Amino acid sequence: MVTFRVWLNRIIRWLVARGQAIGQWVTGKTAVIILSRDITPTQTADLQTRLAFYAPALAAGGVRVVARVGWREVWHKRPLLLFDTSDRLPRWVQKWRSGVFDIDYRRNPRDGWEWCDLAAYAVSPFLMGRGRTRTNTDEGALLSSTQQTFAHRVAQLHQEGLNKCYLFGTGPSLAAASERDWNDGYRVVCNTIVRDAALWHHLAPHFIVAGDGIYHFGHTPFAHAFRRDLLARLRESDTLFIYPARFDPIVRRELAEVANRLIPIPIGRHRHIHADLTQQFALPNLGNVLPLLLLPLGCTLAQEVGLWGFDGRAPDDKLFWQNSNRHSYPELLPTLQAAHPTFFSHNVPQADPTRYVRAVHGDVLEVALSEAESAGWCFTMLHHSWTETLRKRMG
Repeated sequence: MVTFRVWLNRIIRWLVARGQAIGQWVTGKTAVIILSRDITPTQTADLQTRLAFYAPALAAGGVRVVARVGWREVWHKRPLLLFDTSDRLPRWVQKWRSGVFDIDYRRNPRDGWEWCDLAAYAVSPFLMGRGRTRTNTDEGALLSSTQQTFAHRVAQLHQEGLNKCYLFGTGPSLAAASERDWNDGYRVVCNTIVRDAALWHHLAPHFIVAGDGIYHFGHTPFAHAFRRDLLARLRESDTLFIYPARFDPIVRRELAEVANRLIPIPIGRHRHIHADLTQQFALPNLGNVLPLLLLPLGCTLAQEVGLWGFDGRAPDDKLFWQNSNRHSYPELLPTLQAAHPTFFSHNVPQADPTRYVRAVHGDVLEVALSEAESAGWCFTMLHHSWTETLRKRMG
């Protein structure tokens, strides 16, 4: 039953949206608005470069920097980019105005995800008008079609009668995956393994997944290199690419050539890695690529799941953990660090460098795996891992 508070929120949002539409009509088309008291010309130019990638149609109109929000900025549906502390915006504006994005990389560790949300907003019917982009009905039809494509592929694979699934990370041990045969199980790979064409074809993966807003779907040379190699590998195979649906506007634009093999899946409210994705087409609201994408897909394919390439964070590792250099872009990592400094300083602070590992591969992952094991799934770590949650499951 819909409560009075829910109805009130809907009415307020509708009124604010109508006000923004009227404001757009009164003031005409204006540039994207940047709210900042201290932005420099260099920083403004940098934000314009980012805007040109995430929302090229909006970037053509330029940007307008304001030191405070007036009625023109509130009652307008053009994006408002916050490059300042959040208290610079009245709370009611933050809550009710559509199109506010906190893209201040100096203090927001999630600025990359805000830019990706802007990319979706930039092609929304609310901003652009019907007939010029996908409508809500179009998006619903796309989601339904995508679910059918995914379910059909899973049904085809199950006809092979395999009883296990292998999941591959990108740790240093991944290089040794070329030394054995994996054809006795389904294969799911992730992220920057696409750099190594030889290993890709040796594994012949059924699915590849990726889900990071800056490493995979951002504007930096690192993210561009990933998408370049991903496109090359998808051209060479019939592998399906699965990713969180919030990144779909960027993926569909960048990988239009292989549109029939793109599988965006929305993130749900549940936290169960063993939910059947063919029945419940929603990813669990969990951590990084392992619990968010790899494990749910592995559990959908088989009840016996083997893990390879998840070395974890060794005592002398830097940043999150060590990746295989053959299956990543270490020479381009500085471009990520320069573009999103707070992402790294927040998740891997010098005073507590294992914070992120504990958050995504600690108790939360242990609970998710234990729940699945109680329901009949079996997880086997196939080599040594520094991650305790996985090490205790070594076969």
